[in-house]
Amino acid sequence: MKIKPFFCFLSILIWGLSPLVIRAQELGNSLYRIEEITIPAGEFSVVGDLYIPLKGEKHPAAVWVHGSGPLTRQIMAPLLKPQIEIFLKAGFAFFLDDIPGAGGSTGEIKSVYQDRALILAGEIAALKKRFDILPGRIGMVGMSQAGIVMPMASTLTTDISFMIAEACVAESAYRQDAYLLEKLMICEGRPAEEAQKAARFQRERYETMNYPEYLAAVEFLDKNEYSVMIGQNDPGMSEEKFKLRDRSPAKLGSFYDPMPVVSGLRFPILALFGEKDHNINLVQGYDAYRLAFQKARNPLNQVEMIPNANHSLYEAETGCVRELMAQVTSGKPLYGPQVLNIISAWLDKLKASFQL
Repeated sequence: MKIKPFFCFLSILIWGLSPLVIRAQELGNSLYRIEEITIPAGEFSVVGDLYIPLKGEKHPAAVWVHGSGPLTRQIMAPLLKPQIEIFLKAGFAFFLDDIPGAGGSTGEIKSVYQDRALILAGEIAALKKRFDILPGRIGMVGMSQAGIVMPMASTLTTDISFMIAEACVAESAYRQDAYLLEKLMICEGRPAEEAQKAARFQRERYETMNYPEYLAAVEFLDKNEYSVMIGQNDPGMSEEKFKLRDRSPAKLGSFYDPMPVVSGLRFPILALFGEKDHNINLVQGYDAYRLAFQKARNPLNQVEMIPNANHSLYEAETGCVRELMAQVTSGKPLYGPQVLNIISAWLDKLKASFQL
């Protein structure tokens, strides 16, 4: 069985939107509508649902940024429903798309972080043009791999006004992968020493300057059933390509570190981590965001550790990948009791800062 956990893991051309009202739904005492819209962004055509409160003429908006994998509206809408309702009750529109190559969106993502950042910047640019969205009041909310995509997008546009980072990666992707591999093996009952060895090889594959050591790491991971299970094995590269690798933390790709960018962001940020998250390094992430906030000095910046919550911020017993996937496939995951209250209270403060 191959596990696909949520690692959850230039110029953009924007043409006119063609909104189609799909349905209206009742939410408490307020009514909202959902429009299916298509946003052309460079070589991509992104299809998504825009949830819009009917009360009021113009709304601030949040764009959801998926974790890794071929995720769609149909997969994520039921899982995100409690969060979407929080935004709608606060008067925010909420945009949820299909990742290109899945659902209705088309285009081939070749550079996963860069392409997704370009798409996100394009979605924000398109929403900014709508008559019912407040320009300058559009933000992004995402999980896991979004921790790299969102900061990268913030370097491509000045139109982002807030960010909510849920269990987001706060280090380079290759170090995150090493952490995931170690925790997965421990969750699967392997000895800690064996799991640590595998994680060490995963890091060494990227960090070593010695080609024979690189090949040894590649060979080890290729034979490790758990690295194969989560797609961390690969055939390796030639010595010539190995020598040409750019290992700079600013390099777009596996070596990219998002936190220097986050430290320089001046718009408000809420960062949430689950105490039982075994997908990302939650301690490193919590500390990295706290340090970044000290540098940014925005009074609305906030970082929280949610007790007994896993990588998706659902209530959890183990926090392991198999438990998370069982929750997701059940269609009835339960957010930790603090999560929605924290988001709701933070949105109220954000709206006050917007003077809405």
